[in-house]
Amino acid sequence: MIGFHGEHQSEHTVDGVPEPKLDRSTLFLDFDGTLVELADRPDAIKVDPGLDALLRGLSEKTKGRVVIITGRAIEDIIQYLGDFDGPIIGGHGAQERLSGEIRNHELADPDTVKRLGEMTHAFAATHPGLICEEKPTGVVLHFRQNEDLAAQAYAFLRALSETHEGFDLHHSKMAYELRPAGIGKDVSMRRLMENEHFAGTMPIFFGDDVTDEPALHWVVEQGGLAVKVGEGETAAGCRLGEPEAARRTLRRWLEA
Repeated sequence: MIGFHGEHQSEHTVDGVPEPKLDRSTLFLDFDGTLVELADRPDAIKVDPGLDALLRGLSEKTKGRVVIITGRAIEDIIQYLGDFDGPIIGGHGAQERLSGEIRNHELADPDTVKRLGEMTHAFAATHPGLICEEKPTGVVLHFRQNEDLAAQAYAFLRALSETHEGFDLHHSKMAYELRPAGIGKDVSMRRLMENEHFAGTMPIFFGDDVTDEPALHWVVEQGGLAVKVGEGETAAGCRLGEPEAARRTLRRWLEA
């Protein structure tokens, strides 16, 4: 355990979240449900017009240690991040962009991923209310538009996972996802924090989904600052109600 409790943060807690010393921290930020509100479709989100400036300011204060860590593909997420050129971890850890270069997980064979996408698209086409989201490293089946189809979506992807070695099935908010085995936001965080530029800093993570819980738990174990955005059981020691509150807290830190 690194053990940063109190060492890298002040007692200032206007919203129940301690104010960290950003110049000694690494800030990991989830995107959907954390920085932006969820929408019926992944491509229907509305990004706060001030997000670009917020991320740039935080990156400056942390000396380049703001990391976007998301379930989206990096090729998708960058369109929402304005001029942000910092590290990005995509696909829950199946992709990473460091120093401008995007790298996919070694198990995400392009031919296999393409085949998974084609089969899932065909399935979604026969089940109105399901949405297939293809990623460079896997596939997601969303049932947010028709929750009654959750069981069928699960059964379909479960069958695919059993016939495609090296891919695991995961439950997310109103969706199921197939992605390479052995990856996770916590795994990516741990590896990144061993990098010379990040080592010795306090990890901070804002996340909202059940898929974020292992990473929130890891941050708590390190003595870092874990913030849950929204409802649900959590390992995090702090909670904010919605993405607007998360952005407000981050602005407070930036302006401190």
